[in-house]
Amino acid sequence: MKQTSLEARAKIEPRVGTIRRKVYEAILLKGLSGMTDQEIEKQLSLDGNTVRPIRGSLVEAGLVIDSGSTRTNTKGNQCIVWRSAEDGMML
Repeated sequence: MKQTSLEARAKIEPRVGTIRRKVYEAILLKGLSGMTDQEIEKQLSLDGNTVRPIRGSLVEAGLVIDSGSTRTNTKGNQCIVWRSAEDGMML
């Protein structure tokens, strides 16, 4: 794991719940390729009604950002690809 990733993790560690941390780490580990909400749901075996508000709180905290890209979900819809704000700072 990159030093900046470890620092970001240490920064949020004291104030996040287990699920929120898992969502953040899943996105962080995907690097610049990021993840859609549906991909997070599938990887972590979580319901969308759990993932979306948690991911939204990570966006509000400035830890996760819209990558500017989309991917097609299983229903054929385009979905935002989310990525860690930390990875964006390393471009």
